Amino acid sequence: MHQFRVWMAPAALAGVVLSASPALAQDTAKKADFGAFYIGTEIGVSFVPSVKIKDYTPADPSVFGISGVEAQTSPGAAWNFDIGFKLTEAFSIELEGGYYRNGFDGFSSGEFVNAGLGSTPIIGGSGNFQQIPIFLNGKFELPLTTANAGSDGGALKLELMAGFGAVNVGANISNIAAADIPGVTATVDGNSWAAGGQLGVGLAWELNTRVNLGVSYRFMMVNSADFGVATFSDPALVGISNVQSDSVFTHAIQATLSIDF
Repeated sequence: MHQFRVWMAPAALAGVVLSASPALAQDTAKKADFGAFYIGTEIGVSFVPSVKIKDYTPADPSVFGISGVEAQTSPGAAWNFDIGFKLTEAFSIELEGGYYRNGFDGFSSGEFVNAGLGSTPIIGGSGNFQQIPIFLNGKFELPLTTANAGSDGGALKLELMAGFGAVNVGANISNIAAADIPGVTATVDGNSWAAGGQLGVGLAWELNTRVNLGVSYRFMMVNSADFGVATFSDPALVGISNVQSDSVFTHAIQATLSIDF
């Protein structure tokens, strides 16, 4: 009888371990939510408050320059795509690309200047600005709520992101006119790469253990961009070379989707 009890005790313990192992494995899989890749995308609307152009004073007094130019933009599209790797449960690194496009909405100020002819206001213009960012980001995830018991989703997370890299900034604006010189227009159509950085914050909801939906805000800053040469419709006029902007600031509000592997 005692021998039977001695054999029954290990057997019962083994039965408990075997019955609990699937639940333990599932719990371990949920906790070890790192060391894996994910992909994500964000799409929404972008806002560029203004694009300020640096003054250009040519050495040749017969060539036109520009002074005090500030271009306004309209709300545009903001799209990003990223591939990330979870180093820990709370921290990830990701490589991100994107495309931003904002319409040109006129000049709020600015003049063509010439040593012999004086100055005349810049008016008109139609076109758009584009930005193509490539960033290396670091992202922190802070849990705000946990999933309900027996559910594989429902948790809410706060996401904080910072990144740096390069941005290709371009302008395609035609029909730029001078108020006192009728019939002559200028065109700017160029782009360049510049150093940039971004900060972001968002909320993400776990639809399940693999899929996250959310909303985010990001602020992107780009160092001075070079739009190349401004050419005139009158071939007798020399184009304005080296049209450069001050720093460009972009705000974006986006819906987000990410899938873990």
